Amino acid sequence: MIVGRFRSPSALQAAICLVSGAIVTAADEAATVAAIDPFDIRFVGGSILVAVVLLVAFLLVEALMTPTEPGVPHAGRRRDERHAGRLANLAAAFRRAASAVAERYHALPPVGRLVFPALLMLLCWSPIIVMMYPGTIWYDTGDQIAQWYGIEAYGQPAGSISSHHPVLDTIVFGSLARLGDALAGDYQTGISAYILVQCVIMALELTGVCRYVARVGRPGAGRGAGIALFVFFSLFPAFPIFMMSIVKDSLHLLAFVPWLVMVAETARTRLKALRSPRFAMGLTILSVLAALTTMTGLYVTVLTLCCLPLTRVGLTARRHDGPTRADRLRAISCAAVTAIIAMIVFPAAVRGPLHVVAEDRNQLLVVPMQMTARYALDHPDDVTDAERAAIDRVNHVPFEDMAAHYNPYLADPIIQYSLRDPAGVGDYLRAWASMGLRHPDSYIQAFAALESGWFALKRTPLNVTDRGIGLDELAQAAPRATANRIWFQIANAISPPFSRMPPYRSNPDGQARAYALWGFWQSTPVLDVLTLTALWTFVAPMFLLFRLARPRARTGSKAPGMRTALPAVYAAPLVWSLLSLLPNAISVPLKPTASRYMLWALVVIPFTLALCACAPNTSNASNPKQEKEGNAR
Repeated sequence: MIVGRFRSPSALQAAICLVSGAIVTAADEAATVAAIDPFDIRFVGGSILVAVVLLVAFLLVEALMTPTEPGVPHAGRRRDERHAGRLANLAAAFRRAASAVAERYHALPPVGRLVFPALLMLLCWSPIIVMMYPGTIWYDTGDQIAQWYGIEAYGQPAGSISSHHPVLDTIVFGSLARLGDALAGDYQTGISAYILVQCVIMALELTGVCRYVARVGRPGAGRGAGIALFVFFSLFPAFPIFMMSIVKDSLHLLAFVPWLVMVAETARTRLKALRSPRFAMGLTILSVLAALTTMTGLYVTVLTLCCLPLTRVGLTARRHDGPTRADRLRAISCAAVTAIIAMIVFPAAVRGPLHVVAEDRNQLLVVPMQMTARYALDHPDDVTDAERAAIDRVNHVPFEDMAAHYNPYLADPIIQYSLRDPAGVGDYLRAWASMGLRHPDSYIQAFAALESGWFALKRTPLNVTDRGIGLDELAQAAPRATANRIWFQIANAISPPFSRMPPYRSNPDGQARAYALWGFWQSTPVLDVLTLTALWTFVAPMFLLFRLARPRARTGSKAPGMRTALPAVYAAPLVWSLLSLLPNAISVPLKPTASRYMLWALVVIPFTLALCACAPNTSNASNPKQEKEGNAR
């Protein structure tokens, strides 16, 4: 029974739950009323309640992931034996059937072992694929395609390409539309065909993730974790819904998923996988593609690759099994090549031929400018003339208008696509720092509200995106707070530049059914937990930290200790991806953009949990046969 595998939490684990409870409670307040009062008795009580719930949930999941130690009887075993009877017979029949299926599966050639499960996954996705065909187009994607056709967008002249979105994405989407025009006389044919291919590729990649976990995990545990992953990827409708869209994040995911597996394999083999030129080249190519397909992808990939040389010898491995200086140099070279191509070579290659117009770095000022707007709301008279002038010089919305435009959960009404005068950023940052020293409370409240969507379990019911939201208005709506759930773009979003092209055909009836299906998951007990944003962006990562804080297994125990199982580099993609959420202009899903930013977590979190559950063997990574299998992947 599960009860027999429960272990009392350590002091550090209890502290993690207490901190998590306080963060969730604070985020709930910030996401509903845009204000936090940590000295309120209700805040303290709520924090303790959430901490207790998280502790119980974490211990339960940890027990499910922990194998029973051989020879140690657990409570209820005799009772289970007495009541086995029919259930035991059914279980035996199921095991025989599963064994027969497994034998046939392993008899297939390697390609068949990848393709057949992928076809099964596509079969599970097929109802949603049919519902959403010919595919959903996002607002930003329409702008990118329109620019490729010479239509002005983002205030740029016709015939130029804005770098507001990754240029590689614009090239891909625009070329697909042109290909549809050339082959079928209809740009949408090219886009719809790409969306279907995108679904097929993602099914193959997710199947590859499952097979990787099954291959590297402990016997039995790895196969079970791989099957559990496959069931999740096949049945959770978030994957086909998102992959039936054409947007930069779905394209990015096609490169990110195999890159994630290759990073894990590099960490598992203590960098020895990089000794294969084919593997090293593949990792570099995928790193470049992941870096060029989203703005944050560059930082996530390069920073993760920079962490690889920090891989150390495992606690159970011999010192000479660790990475050599040459291995570390290979990892550094991979990071350097990725950074040089993504930051220098590619921009220089496309700037002239495509007339790329460089955007200013207004994205870097999203959070500071949102803090300034909250300051204008809380302390409108405590600002000097020099500070006001510095703000007005940089931002299109002047200081005196910021309070009226301030939306605690969306920075778009305050900071636009560009800065009024980028040369004034230095003066603005000095003014920003000076104002923050006088009233840090306003900055804290602004930051908490803007980022609350990644941590909160509930949020305001007001989905207002075209104007400011007053704090009084939020307080009145707070009793109607709703769960903070993932919100998908299923219906088409047509931008004004894209509307100048031939109409994009839609399937409103099918899209309505897809909305209804997602609504079913959001309203069904147990299933609805998987639709909570914070489950993926905060709660699950904190559980991984909880597992990491579990003390090492005692000497002589057969139970694997979390801290002895995986190299720390395994966590690098997750850590950097989580940090990449913070500079965004939205977190509470007032519109689907917020949920789009975190969909990578639906792959990274289950993958990391599966690796923790099956405890990949890293001590034998230097075994020649295992190394050959890993490099051949």
